[in-house]
Amino acid sequence: MRKQEYLIYFTALSAGVLLISNLAAVKLWNLAGIPVDGGLVCFPITYMLGDLIVEFYGKTLAKKVVYAGLVVNILAAVVFYIVIALPSYPGWTMQEAYASVLGFTPRIIAASLLSFVCSNLFNNHVFVQMKESGGVFTHHFIARALGSSAVARIIDSGIFETVAFFGVLPFGDFLHQAIFAYVAGFAIECALSPVENKIQKHLKRSMGHAE
Repeated sequence: MRKQEYLIYFTALSAGVLLISNLAAVKLWNLAGIPVDGGLVCFPITYMLGDLIVEFYGKTLAKKVVYAGLVVNILAAVVFYIVIALPSYPGWTMQEAYASVLGFTPRIIAASLLSFVCSNLFNNHVFVQMKESGGVFTHHFIARALGSSAVARIIDSGIFETVAFFGVLPFGDFLHQAIFAYVAGFAIECALSPVENKIQKHLKRSMGHAE
């Protein structure tokens, strides 16, 4: 029963973190001359959640959680577009601000959802392969968590940056942003890995998994 309860939280968090990342990505902030989308602050958590889900529930169920997150975020984008298109009430002066924040450009939302699905499905596949390979990856959760992310993030950054910003930013800025997105995202996940490892150990004890 507890395992099912945790799955509810995992699914909700996975969809929610993606939605928050998409909203945050509207802002490009300046880091020493490199344009960085705000989603970088939150998006690495999706990999942590994905690792924990595939660890305890398997690749098939983890895939369904990814698709559930996709559906939620598509629904959110559709609702935002509809609400923006509705006529404003007289005297309400926030239409432009509302539209500028919640009116995702088609390229940004397409880039985000496509990169999320492809990179997370690939991450789950690599994670399972590492777990079944023997050696350090089989016996150490955090090794396969970071190892799979290191590979999957190439797909994530490549798809998102290309679909969202190729041709929009000068090529030099685009290249710097793509490289930085990969390095910074992976660095954040590495920094959070002790927390992820503790969560994994707590869940293992809570669910009654053998050490």
